[in-house]
Amino acid sequence: MSNNKIILEGCIKAFKDTNEIELSESETFEVFSLTQIHKDRNITYENIISAIVDGGNDGGIDSLMVFMDEEFVENIDDLENFNFSNKTEAKFILTQCKKENSFKEKAIDKLITTIPVLLDLEKNETELLSRFNSDLVTQALLLIEVWKKTAINGGKISLDYIYTCNAQEITINNVFKQKVDQLIDITKNCLSSQSVTFSSYSCTELLEFYQKQKSNRLSIEFKDRPLSTDFGDNGIGYIGTVKLANYKQFLKSENGDIRDDLFESNIRHFQGLVDVNKKIKSTIENPSCEDFWWLNNGITIIAEEPKEVGKKLSIENIQIVNGLQTSYSIFNNHNEDTSDNRSVLVKVIINNNKETTDHIIASTNSQNPVSATLLRATEPIQRNLELFFLNEGFYYDRRKNYYKNQGKPATKIFSIQLTAQAIQSIAYDDPHTARSRPTSLLKTEASYKKIFNPNKDFNIYLKCCLIYRKGHNFWLKHSDSNEKNKTSNFKLHLGGLLPKVLLSKKNISLNEISTINMDDINEYVFKESISLLNNSIDSYLSENPSSNLINIAKSKEFTDYLYSKVDERYSVCNQ
Repeated sequence: MSNNKIILEGCIKAFKDTNEIELSESETFEVFSLTQIHKDRNITYENIISAIVDGGNDGGIDSLMVFMDEEFVENIDDLENFNFSNKTEAKFILTQCKKENSFKEKAIDKLITTIPVLLDLEKNETELLSRFNSDLVTQALLLIEVWKKTAINGGKISLDYIYTCNAQEITINNVFKQKVDQLIDITKNCLSSQSVTFSSYSCTELLEFYQKQKSNRLSIEFKDRPLSTDFGDNGIGYIGTVKLANYKQFLKSENGDIRDDLFESNIRHFQGLVDVNKKIKSTIENPSCEDFWWLNNGITIIAEEPKEVGKKLSIENIQIVNGLQTSYSIFNNHNEDTSDNRSVLVKVIINNNKETTDHIIASTNSQNPVSATLLRATEPIQRNLELFFLNEGFYYDRRKNYYKNQGKPATKIFSIQLTAQAIQSIAYDDPHTARSRPTSLLKTEASYKKIFNPNKDFNIYLKCCLIYRKGHNFWLKHSDSNEKNKTSNFKLHLGGLLPKVLLSKKNISLNEISTINMDDINEYVFKESISLLNNSIDSYLSENPSSNLINIAKSKEFTDYLYSKVDERYSVCNQ
């Protein structure tokens, strides 16, 4: 075994231990590989798990990710948050992760057969399900929806294939290369796009990804020494102007792209060439006798650990919380001419108090109309839930990737959306809505207030998350491939079943949920639950032959049917 393979095995073990992952070796290798490959993207452990589609009938695809303008798209319901235009850039990433010692042609053969079927717009949901598993079909339908909307609006479409395995190094023959070329040609014809790539990664590349760290400290050079001012013991601020070329350099990553991680706490992403951005673009491209900062509100940055040397300010844990549109406009349109003396106004606030940070984010964005959903993370109940989870040894990720960036175990981190889905499914017996319209749970005021009620016992929130995740972990390790494939779209239903099977009754009170001992949800309870779910799916499909696995997972009729089976079983048992 090579040194790289030995070292990588140690890295994978450390990754598994740190994140408290309980998966097989091959599954852990897959999650590890995806985490390293996408390290510079703003995605979570939950996002990675949701994108994994392998198993029976996977068409040779282990994971399928959809991005719009570098933002991960979680589901079709999530598309309401995106604006399609001729500036939209849709990227699809299909990955194969094999814990094998060499790259194999059969992996490419499967894709050559799969892609013309999966990307055939004439195929409907039922036809795709006759060939592929429901996880893959769900992700493929999302890809197709983004593909169509992007194409109709004149945006750019690209698809990247990634093949990673446990080989010592990348060693492939001419036949392998020819088949890759064939796959790329097929994909280009299907997508009507020339932007199709294929990348292979061995132990050597994975180790390089693992050793690469995001830089948490950057320097920004002001035009003149910035004005510094403190506010008692509450923090310090720096105010000054930065030449447009220097600000663009501050935003640039090692590979020349914009550092999207700097905007993780911003409440909106780049809106393309909307009217305000057209005006900013015009101002940048057409110098006049007016300085840029005279015409622009500027940039607000929150950071920590400042070190000032002359005109340069070195800072850590940087988040640009206001001025994303201006930042992207400067990055996209300025020619980096250092003789251009125009500048942008930059405020740097040194503060690590989360509540103060929330107030800054909310107030600096209040001048523009913003969906209430984007500001949910700043509400008191969300901060209080975060504190409650922390006190119990878990992490409520109300600010995306906050705890991931701190190196907390991935399996102990719960997002706002997952928490809402778990509550809706387990506490309110509504897994179909949680499955079909997850974004709406947070958007609709009535639904949001019902789920996130400050008078509710916070232990219920945590228990619902833990019940769902424990069921999911059992499901991931389940040995019956037929049951696993059939129930892959019903993980929220499974979460709802677990407490009912544990307590042997259909109706479970919120108080009963809050007092469940998690050790009591064991493998026996899981097997009883998945068997009941599997049998209910079979009998429902036999009674409703026009239905399929994806649409019944989203239907209230099936949920009612499923829970009637629970009632039948335990009403008899309890007599």
